Amino acid sequence: MFPNSTILGPLFWIVMGGLYTISFTGFYYWITDSIIKMNWWKWLLSILWFLGLNITIAGGFTLFGEKEIRAGFWFLSVFGGVFIVLGVGLWRLLTSR
Repeated sequence: MFPNSTILGPLFWIVMGGLYTISFTGFYYWITDSIIKMNWWKWLLSILWFLGLNITIAGGFTLFGEKEIRAGFWFLSVFGGVFIVLGVGLWRLLTSR
């Protein structure tokens, strides 16, 4: 990723881990502040959605980096649209009483 640097690779992954920690912590506090009752399958669906969204973004930008611009746009638009629809469905499932 950073071929001529010894510090930027580990620093990148430390920052990414921190961002993931902040997003999971923010999601947890949003759940507790919204008084949403969570059980194991709701947590599982939330984590799977988050991982799928991250894989979609990483895959699309990897295609951009490989100079496959058209494939990257298709990948992001198709799978991004699917995960947006799934995210709306998950949000409605979580907020339904």
